[in-house]
Amino acid sequence: MNQDTMSLDDYFRNWKFSLFKTPRGFDVMHIRRTVLEEKYSAHGNYRAATVLLQNGDLDEAWNCISDALEIDPNSVHAWCNKGVYYLKSSPPQESEAREARERMKELLQQDEAKKTATIEYAYWQYNIIRTAEAKEEALKLFKRLLFNESTEPVIKHHYLYMKVLTKHAKRSIWNGNANMTTEFQRSVLRNLFEEALVLLQHTNSPDYEVAVWHSLAFALLDKNSFELVREGFDEVKFLKQKYKLHTIDSMLCVKKILEIYEQNPSLMISRAEVSNTIAKVYLEKARETENSTERRRLLRTALKYGEKYLEAGNKSPCFGSQVSSDILMQMWAMKYRRAEPEKARSAYREVFGDQDRIQSKSTLWQFLSYEFYSVEVDNDPGRKALLEKAEHHLENYKKEKKCKFLSKFVTVKLLLGYPTEEIEAVFPSLDELETNEERAAMLANYGRFCEINNRHQEAIQKYQQVLTFDTGENIYHWYFRMARQGIRRIEEQLNKE
Repeated sequence: MNQDTMSLDDYFRNWKFSLFKTPRGFDVMHIRRTVLEEKYSAHGNYRAATVLLQNGDLDEAWNCISDALEIDPNSVHAWCNKGVYYLKSSPPQESEAREARERMKELLQQDEAKKTATIEYAYWQYNIIRTAEAKEEALKLFKRLLFNESTEPVIKHHYLYMKVLTKHAKRSIWNGNANMTTEFQRSVLRNLFEEALVLLQHTNSPDYEVAVWHSLAFALLDKNSFELVREGFDEVKFLKQKYKLHTIDSMLCVKKILEIYEQNPSLMISRAEVSNTIAKVYLEKARETENSTERRRLLRTALKYGEKYLEAGNKSPCFGSQVSSDILMQMWAMKYRRAEPEKARSAYREVFGDQDRIQSKSTLWQFLSYEFYSVEVDNDPGRKALLEKAEHHLENYKKEKKCKFLSKFVTVKLLLGYPTEEIEAVFPSLDELETNEERAAMLANYGRFCEINNRHQEAIQKYQQVLTFDTGENIYHWYFRMARQGIRRIEEQLNKE
């Protein structure tokens, strides 16, 4: 590569908001699927081209670049990608690359094109690079650039910011993030709702309306978010005073989405992803419902949308499989509790002891759906069919998440009567796992498996290994509680003997 070509390449890769700048050691292949899932969307193909170029997929990158420029001829990032494409061609097309650089320079003199390029860079930093530094930089850029834009907003800018805020709300609020104050969490939600309001007030596009209600439904799935909205937003009105913020819940958001789809039957954008969220909302509603008839109705509706997500052939079936397996296990639990009430109660007491009273039917349904317990093989044809479908979905999930829902996976196999050695092969080795959190989760489940098979010393050994990962700051994780409860149960049983 001669000096002029190197100078061109350096310009494309190192201008201030270039997407080609990544942290040291950053694995571009790791983000490939995430980026390509947004390919050919109005805001995704320039990012897809960036990744494809770095991986040497020139033909596919050219298609993405062409589509990006057809959608927005003034896309700085698309022109940047075009320049890189010409330099990567064999032989390099330097004249065309210089033309792309000159076009970039012209666009960067235009406020709107430069602003859009900066916002797209901010979205890339938060959604793709994902380091703490990248996320912090992205949030600052969004806040600075969109501070005075609400009077004449560029819809695309606020759409990308809303997507970032949805993820930020999840990171800041879900699971009761101990590092975030309640006031900070409330401010994150307020920002999300304010962006949603900007979009709903300034667009008549059903695509964006679905995106808004989907983001809100997703954020409000978490009870912490729901409570923060109910407690903190009484003074703020939403959607031209039709709703107060504190009256909105995830089910209302789903109803709005379904209304939009009914009014626009040809609307296809995001149907698969939205179906998955709708399934989660109905599942959460079912979990809160004590009435058996209503609960079954909600679960059937949830399963319908969960399977729609999977039928869409999404490139990442992992999360759809998670939701569908949850729904199926809830259905199985209801049938099992009604047919085998004593066995269900016995399994509950085995884990929590006689002193723990079963407060309600839903308590037992939840326990049977999620906990790791010892039960006999379930040979009932109807219930077995549900278990086999759940197993299929959990197999899909396990391909990408070796330890997530491992206890549920093993419980399903126990209920289906798999041989012990075949079930034990489900547990990954410690070397296969990347983080201490995964190792602790696997060991806790493995310890429980040994416990229910009366391999007490081996169970205690694995539970004690779990506790070695306790740093004092992560003590709230479920696997530490599971390990301590397991050790206590075994010691009590051995003392009785």
